Amino acid sequence: MYNFTLFLHSWNRWLILIAGIIVIAAAIKGLSSKSDYTSFQKKWALVFLGSLHLQLLVGLIMYFFISPVTAQALSDFGSAMKDSVLRFWAVEHAFVNVVAIALAQTGSILVKRRSDSAGKHKRTLIWTGIAFILILAMIPMGMMGVDRPLFRF
Repeated sequence: MYNFTLFLHSWNRWLILIAGIIVIAAAIKGLSSKSDYTSFQKKWALVFLGSLHLQLLVGLIMYFFISPVTAQALSDFGSAMKDSVLRFWAVEHAFVNVVAIALAQTGSILVKRRSDSAGKHKRTLIWTGIAFILILAMIPMGMMGVDRPLFRF
């Protein structure tokens, strides 16, 4: 079970990254060309948000039930805070990504409330952009001292 969820969590990040780039690029293009907010953008924003919610669900299952790393961290939280790798998994990775998902969801709600395309593009760019930067910072690619394979097979 752990290997499957880890595989899914690892590969879903690529969908998140691709969808996030498309959503941000479309918002920039829409702002610069003063074009309408299209169904293409709505669909990719939905893909981005849906993949974030799937990532959250899988991540929470791993965090609380099946990950040996977080089980170790949660068994002695004080010691885990002194170990940068355990602290990353037990606190930083989880907390910052939950904040990023909340920001992306908030942005989606604010975009839906706007009637003008320029406002939709601007809010999409701001909220998705901030969420995307936070997500990039928390992907374990060695930036925070934690490294994991880019592709799991």
